Amino acid sequence: GGYAIDMTAEPLSLSPRQWLVQLRRGIDHAEILAGVEEDARWTGRYLFMVVIAAGIAMLGLLLSSPAVVIGAMLLSPLMGPIVGLGFGLAVWDLVAMRRALVALALGVAVAVGFAALLVIFSPLQTVTDEIAARTRPNLFDLVVALLSGLAGTFATLRSRQGAIVGVAIATAVMPPLATVGFGIATANADVAGGAAFLFFTNLMAIALACAAMARLYGFGASLSPRQGAVQGALILVTLVALAVPLGLALRQIGWESLAQRRVRETLM
Repeated sequence: GGYAIDMTAEPLSLSPRQWLVQLRRGIDHAEILAGVEEDARWTGRYLFMVVIAAGIAMLGLLLSSPAVVIGAMLLSPLMGPIVGLGFGLAVWDLVAMRRALVALALGVAVAVGFAALLVIFSPLQTVTDEIAARTRPNLFDLVVALLSGLAGTFATLRSRQGAIVGVAIATAVMPPLATVGFGIATANADVAGGAAFLFFTNLMAIALACAAMARLYGFGASLSPRQGAVQGALILVTLVALAVPLGLALRQIGWESLAQRRVRETLM
């Protein structure tokens, strides 16, 4: 009278191919791509949100207010083109990639320009702790951006919008751009350069993580083995090229932290 247990349903007994089939079940590729492409376009709404987010981020940085900076992170309009770039890479759609890049480039230009304008007319022009925190990217920033990109893509695929908010905060792209604007407005090349590298790190890591996750979920399944190999090589080479300088920066920060601790111990 007992119930028989079907051991074949255990996930551990699935082959990699069966696991992938199960993973991709319920994914409407066409609908998701249409939604991603819609969010990656240059529109009036996107322009408005970029200006608002850049303004909030710049004011939060000048006031050194983490709460205000987080407010700018939550808007995160640039995530649309970045995710669009990742999916475009996954399906090797050059038109979609170009469209996302154009929207991204225009958004970046508007954000940096508006932030610089705010600083020029602001009586506050000192490098605050919030600004300084975005001028020295390191390897940990790359890891955080990669993990957040994977989480963001999963949330997009599975329609879990709540998780997108967490991703937007973890890999903020607007505060670094506002910091670039501050560096330009105050003619501080170190601040502008460091923040620009942090933005580029977050941008590339999120886009590449999106592309890798999208491929896992069956996007770009019709690509030839050669195209897949080019994709993989592009992702790997880009990540290594970013990881080397960021790893050296992390080591430098570690040395400085150790030296400061030793000085404090000596003085005590």
